[in-house]
Amino acid sequence: MASQDLQILIVVDIYPGVSVEELKAELPAERDERIVLQLTKLGAPQLAPPPDTSPVDWPAIGKAVEGAAARVHELQASTSSTTVVFIAGKGPLAAFIHLGYKFTKSVHRTIVLNQPHGGGRWEPFTIESTTADESEPLDEALGVPSEPQPSDGRVGIAFDTAGRGTDKSVFASFIKNEGDPLAGVVQLRSSQRLLVTQNNMGPLVRQLAQFMSMAPARYPDRRGLAIFAGVPAQVAFAIGKAMSPNVVGNSVWLTEYRQPNYELAYSLPFQASTEAPLPKDAASILARRRVLDAMKDGIAELRTYLKPEHLPTGILPEGDREKYISRLAELELPNDTTEDEPFELRVIEGRYTMGAGILQALVNSTVDQQRSFAKLVLLHELLHDWQTLRSTNYTSIGRASFVLEQVDYAADVFALQALMNMELDIDGRRAHGEVSKRLRGWIDMILHGIQSFDLMEQGVKMERLPERRLRRYLLWHLQLSRAATVKQAAHVEEMLRPALTVELAPLAGRIDTERYDKVVTRAVPETELFIATGGHLVRAPKRPGFEPGTLVEAVRTYGHEAIQKVMVAVVDEHRSKLARWNT
Repeated sequence: MASQDLQILIVVDIYPGVSVEELKAELPAERDERIVLQLTKLGAPQLAPPPDTSPVDWPAIGKAVEGAAARVHELQASTSSTTVVFIAGKGPLAAFIHLGYKFTKSVHRTIVLNQPHGGGRWEPFTIESTTADESEPLDEALGVPSEPQPSDGRVGIAFDTAGRGTDKSVFASFIKNEGDPLAGVVQLRSSQRLLVTQNNMGPLVRQLAQFMSMAPARYPDRRGLAIFAGVPAQVAFAIGKAMSPNVVGNSVWLTEYRQPNYELAYSLPFQASTEAPLPKDAASILARRRVLDAMKDGIAELRTYLKPEHLPTGILPEGDREKYISRLAELELPNDTTEDEPFELRVIEGRYTMGAGILQALVNSTVDQQRSFAKLVLLHELLHDWQTLRSTNYTSIGRASFVLEQVDYAADVFALQALMNMELDIDGRRAHGEVSKRLRGWIDMILHGIQSFDLMEQGVKMERLPERRLRRYLLWHLQLSRAATVKQAAHVEEMLRPALTVELAPLAGRIDTERYDKVVTRAVPETELFIATGGHLVRAPKRPGFEPGTLVEAVRTYGHEAIQKVMVAVVDEHRSKLARWNT
């Protein structure tokens, strides 16, 4: 190895027992400058090693791998020297496969350092094919069709160097349980435990490259692959390096064995959940200005017509109604907007800000929706000041998801009831004759506001669905269905005020260790719909013609009609508890 080579060391320090100095001492041609990239410094979590099965923040690991690869490519582009990348450390096999996938052809040389089982010196394994040696260290290729198969399901590809002989039903069941149809399972493994050495690494790399070129091609209509690996780290990296994106396609599940089952890590190509930047062109800025003008009109109407007697009882202290209206009247909206916060309310300073984010989320809404949303959000946020939930403490309080949901629901109900009372007072007999219609209109507006932000942040499908967000959608969809049964103004408070919780359980998911959220991945066969209202339990399990688990995907894709179909059926069946004013 030439002394002028650009050496980059990627340290996989997700599991303990990894010393950067120890690894650097194993590299050839010591020099003054060497680039070291540690995954934990790029955002990957530090985990207890197997057999620990604590929740893993897989997206954080994926982001760290992507960050390391991006830095390598940036460094390589800035030099004319040969780039040699060393990968070493301890962590989930999915991270090593992902690293290999990121360096399929772009880096001159890749070398994986691995430590023998039980400890010892780190051994280097050059990840290069040996064409002269035609031996096949992995001597069993099972399940590979001789002819192309027409199935559009997902293909499981399993690798093993320990001679375990795992039955393919394990991999097939995993794919089915994750909700995809199965196209088939193919395996490349050793019949006996294989000791991977520097001598047989070249033939292994060649064999893996051939297999990953041939096996997926047998399923030309497949929807994707699922990779299962029971191999050492250097082989896991070689598996990833053998996965040419042009061959394997756009949906490759990486899995990790975590006793007693495999677990889905994430898909390749990796898609980080990042918010789209706000458009800065003149037309977009003008569109946001028009939203701001409509929202200001809505707030002006609110200030003109809202009176202390319109505010619902039982939430504000009785003596604070006048104070609430006075503070509403005193709030000033600056003419400019801010890019930093979607909404900021500083009651102590007598101002509030409609940020560019909130305006962009409502660009595609009607003018009436923009006015209505402004009324809801300002009443909601002003009540938060009485609840001592403010912009200065929102992030820390947000970690207590159930508490925040209860506080948010109280603020939603407060704003909704105040607006309903205002309309019933102003429009008199006409409003009293269409209570259900108006109530449904305001609840629709709450759902529209929630959905507008999710559409802006995640697009037409919420790939990241926190369980708390799922519960909020379900709660207000249930309330929308219940509102259709309301006939009198007196029923509004009876519907809104008792404590209400709506939940799907159990649900498969993972823990986002950055935000401390449970993120829902899918429903399971045992998923049921549970509702608690006013201390009463409603339970809606799966049965013929009723599949509560479908609500997860319906919420992900904003399937309003599909969700309402389920909620209408639940309200009708449990009317004595969910629509007692009509029984």
